[in-house]
Amino acid sequence: MLSSDEADEPDPSMWLRQLVLRGFQLMPPVRDGSGELEALIYVRPHGDVIDIVEVLAEDHVRAARVPRRGEIRTDDSAAYWRVAGGVIEVVDQVLALPESLIRV
Repeated sequence: MLSSDEADEPDPSMWLRQLVLRGFQLMPPVRDGSGELEALIYVRPHGDVIDIVEVLAEDHVRAARVPRRGEIRTDDSAAYWRVAGGVIEVVDQVLALPESLIRV
């Protein structure tokens, strides 16, 4: 049974469901050689960019907006925007992104 403290904590899976509701697609899970889950990756291509969210653990999530080209590069030089942190923090920032970033 959940304690009152546990019941008050937000459920990170609710944030991940918000990604899907906003057009992100869950890619096949990344597994290691023994079949253990390593990462969940969500992608949303739109316009000339692709938004990527990589969930390695509840407290280890990375997200980036990269140019839409023939390949997805996630190195710093290719990203227009990136963030790392916990599920709730990162997904909130991803969902707050405008459709396209203004470039000067």
